[in-house]
Amino acid sequence: MSQRGGAPPAPVKAPYSALADVYDAIMQDVPYAQWCDFVLLQLASRGWSGSRLLDLGCGTGLASEPYRRRGFEVLGVDPSAAMVGAARRRDRSAHYHLGDARTLALGRRFDLVVAVFDALNNLTGDGELAAACERVAAHLEPGGAFVFDVNTSVGLQSLWEDDVAEGWAGDVYYRWEHAWDPSRRRARVVAYCRGPAGAFVEHHEERPFDPPELETALHASGFTSVEVITYPTGRPATDADPRVWVVALMPG
Repeated sequence: MSQRGGAPPAPVKAPYSALADVYDAIMQDVPYAQWCDFVLLQLASRGWSGSRLLDLGCGTGLASEPYRRRGFEVLGVDPSAAMVGAARRRDRSAHYHLGDARTLALGRRFDLVVAVFDALNNLTGDGELAAACERVAAHLEPGGAFVFDVNTSVGLQSLWEDDVAEGWAGDVYYRWEHAWDPSRRRARVVAYCRGPAGAFVEHHEERPFDPPELETALHASGFTSVEVITYPTGRPATDADPRVWVVALMPG
């Protein structure tokens, strides 16, 4: 298979499978600690407190680490077995499980659920966001919080259209080609990577979510306070923001 931009042929793998082995290297500059600080600051300003956290779409576990360092009891869940395996190898004292946001049934409740770095944008089917919000609500204690970030239509259409992200992360070369499909309103990513174990390609897809759709799904799931804001200022989001954060609270 040949790639746009001249990348050599490589076998096509399932989304977030082979990528698990090189994900940490490529994402080493993602500000997970700063995101954690932002989340906890926003929650504290709203009177929230708690210690039991569910990291939804946890990937390799990097987003969970800042919370564990702050004393949170963390459970990570991800639909990719390869990502969960990588998370377990990184920290064998942590708890990671295979699970899908749309059908989540853990048999326990949490004080806080977080889903960061486009996790919910991977819910591309109709009704999947609503299903995920309902499942999160069912896993929260009274007064519990759901905090997440998503790419909006502006973010996926304007910023990702015909964009290429390319570079080296240690001994891993990556070339990710983004394209916007206006007929389906989906962003498509051809992710080519080449590392010590060889080269591969994964095809990913994301769906944008704008504030009105987010607010509707969350209110319908029982959240009584839903605020759509921006990072790092925490100001209310506008239609022009490419990425937004949501702070949603269950009734106490």
